[in-house]
Amino acid sequence: MNTSRWARKALAHLEMTRPYTLFHAGLLAIAGAVVASDGHVAVWRAALAALVTICGWEAGLYAGDFYDRRLDALSKPSRPIPSGRVSPREAFMTMVGLIAVGYLASLALGWANLALAIATTALGIAYSKTFKSHALMGNFDRGVLGVCAVAFGALAAGWGPLAPLVALAALAFFHDSATNLVGAIRDVDGDRAAGYRTVPVVYGVARSARIATTLAALAALSCGALFVLLGPGVLAWALFVLAVALDVRIYGALLLRGDRLTRPEALSAHKWLVGERLTLVGAVIAARAPAPVALGLLVGALVVTYGAQALLRDRYERPASPSPTSAAHGVSG
Repeated sequence: MNTSRWARKALAHLEMTRPYTLFHAGLLAIAGAVVASDGHVAVWRAALAALVTICGWEAGLYAGDFYDRRLDALSKPSRPIPSGRVSPREAFMTMVGLIAVGYLASLALGWANLALAIATTALGIAYSKTFKSHALMGNFDRGVLGVCAVAFGALAAGWGPLAPLVALAALAFFHDSATNLVGAIRDVDGDRAAGYRTVPVVYGVARSARIATTLAALAALSCGALFVLLGPGVLAWALFVLAVALDVRIYGALLLRGDRLTRPEALSAHKWLVGERLTLVGAVIAARAPAPVALGLLVGALVVTYGAQALLRDRYERPASPSPTSAAHGVSG
């Protein structure tokens, strides 16, 4: 019985870590490091930068579950805290532990990295506690967190030429803002019930899809500008083209559905996006890292990501009752 209880607890924490989102922040930090150093960053510094950003990402997920526990009790009662498998105190203390590990590892990279880690923690908690419910402020806060991951990797590598890093930061900002907005479309019913004024709640699903598509297009343009500056090889360009093709498929489907977009369709789009963003950041890493390293990181991340999605995500994302994410319930788009 005790073994069964601990297995249930371990599964609950595994769900809270969302392994299908685990690698994006870490790969952004690696991308920042390889671009800043022109591919010459020490492996241990790039790996430590990735570890810190992953700890920060995971701490943000625990913070989100902690601060959203009352909302989740209404919209997603199967989540670990509302279902009683993880207590709010346990979630909060896990968040604190992840932050502490991240700070200690940051200090090994330098005081500038530690200062940035502390600032990023404040932004992550602000997203969960405040910005998420204030329309585009929440989506842009997530975009800024992507920029922080890039900057953290660049600082770990000793910084570097400004223009490529600005282009990479723009890519991270626009892309992460777009994917976060797609996630808000998926959660529009629960957010509306809780009084959260997210973009889909305020402006409707169709307009939200158009805003997300515009942000994704700006991310692709930023990556194109970055590649013009870097002059990468065939592998990087091939991965970039693949990511853009996925964008066309994903956002094209969202635009075509408009106000008829349902929650399962938005969730499906987000499932594709977690692979698309890994491919896009993998393209940036491939622009300066050896091909075997870039491909190894990307393939490993994709295998774990989609394996975790198949095993965990449908269980974790199960709503209280199925309902369409129709903009007719909110402000018309």
